[in-house]
Amino acid sequence: MMRCLLTAALLIFSCLHARAQEGKGVYKNRTFFHLEPYWDSAKVCSNPHKGWFIHYYDNSISNYGDRLAANDSLPDFPGLNDIYLRLAWCYLEPEEGVYNWELMDSVINRWTGWGHTISFRITCKETNGPPYATPAWVEKAGAKGKMMQDGKAWAPDYGDPVFLEKLENFHKAFAARYDGKRWVEYIDIGSIGEWGEGHTAFSGWEDVPVAVVKRHIDMYKRCYKRSVLLISDDFIGQRDADDGADYEIYHYCLQKGIGFRDDSGNVKWYRELGFGPSCIRSPELYSKVYRKIPVVLESDHYSDAVKYGMWKDGAGFEKAIHETHATYIGFHHYPREWLLENKVLAGKLANLSGYWYFPKFAMMPDTFRVHSRRNYLRMTWENHGVAPAYHRYKLSVQLINKQTGRSFRQDLPESDNRTWLPREIVAEQYKIDISKDMDKGKYELLINMRDACGFHNRDIQLPLKKERETVSGWYKLGEVTVN
Repeated sequence: MMRCLLTAALLIFSCLHARAQEGKGVYKNRTFFHLEPYWDSAKVCSNPHKGWFIHYYDNSISNYGDRLAANDSLPDFPGLNDIYLRLAWCYLEPEEGVYNWELMDSVINRWTGWGHTISFRITCKETNGPPYATPAWVEKAGAKGKMMQDGKAWAPDYGDPVFLEKLENFHKAFAARYDGKRWVEYIDIGSIGEWGEGHTAFSGWEDVPVAVVKRHIDMYKRCYKRSVLLISDDFIGQRDADDGADYEIYHYCLQKGIGFRDDSGNVKWYRELGFGPSCIRSPELYSKVYRKIPVVLESDHYSDAVKYGMWKDGAGFEKAIHETHATYIGFHHYPREWLLENKVLAGKLANLSGYWYFPKFAMMPDTFRVHSRRNYLRMTWENHGVAPAYHRYKLSVQLINKQTGRSFRQDLPESDNRTWLPREIVAEQYKIDISKDMDKGKYELLINMRDACGFHNRDIQLPLKKERETVSGWYKLGEVTVN
């Protein structure tokens, strides 16, 4: 008798253990699936509107896309998102009203065709390349400025009315062509200072007056009605005078809905000044904006970061991602050469940047009933990234009959992934409409998330083990009953 009881107990334990292994449980007439055992944080999720960007044009038209073969889309670059075009105004308007859009469009058409978005910065002062980053015809039209760096670079008076008039005319034309395109990720306010960073390190270290900075911000807001606008943190943190102007500019940006980027990750100077391993001088700037506007983080020139021992294993840059809540991350270097030395790290940081969704629990009635209005699916999510998503993705559910293979699909409009903030556990409940035509029986329950915003139209990859993922981009939650 004792042997029979022991055998029965072992059988019960085995069944319960098997069920626990499947992640399925029952709680007060509800079925739930615990999905945490199926998480795969090592899986690289290459998802839209987050991850890496590369400098295709980097303050010139020769770096860093010039070493890529014409047909090289970097398909092996983990989490590659946008192609950053940062170049001087002079390249695009060599004569007043005459525009060289082909310089941009040739790159845009190729990379958007490969599924990548585009981001922009147009500068008015450079330290290398043509002396006139602002086209020479602007000075000839009467704009004030001065030649700097022993005649190597002309710096405009950023508040000069002629300069501002010609600059706004250019941005009106640029906006008419590119503003609001579905493949535009963001546009930098880059019309002041060295490389568009807002400081004058090679032009006398004179602070640009706050009123002038505000005029430039207002000009961008007038021209760009539909695109995300960002500004370098150096507009605030690199000012010499300790007169409160830095935070006046900061609060003006907040008021105008301008986001921030940091171009100073891994910069040796900031480490020497004592700003810590992340080298982020003003991490508090990003806390006010990252919930609504994406943050961009850019490393120092890779060759310099390696030379001065700033890159190492990328730990400092990873810390900077956490501190800035960065959604888009990048570096100054040739992408193929950089990738050879950093592919594993690239995948790790692509996951961390922006959003990174982990489904934790799925709960529903113990049986989906054909004639019931109380069928539901409750999903619990964790965002292990450092920021929310800024696009709303479509969540869908699918039921597949295990005997006949017939399937039923439904979108879940109650879902809003933009509210899934980092380090929070969020639950959403979705109404499930069971068709009266559905056969009774056992069904596989699957979910799918998709960017259907109009450009990508692609699935959102979830960090679940391969055994839970179907070929079509759907993820298995478990087996349910329809009656």
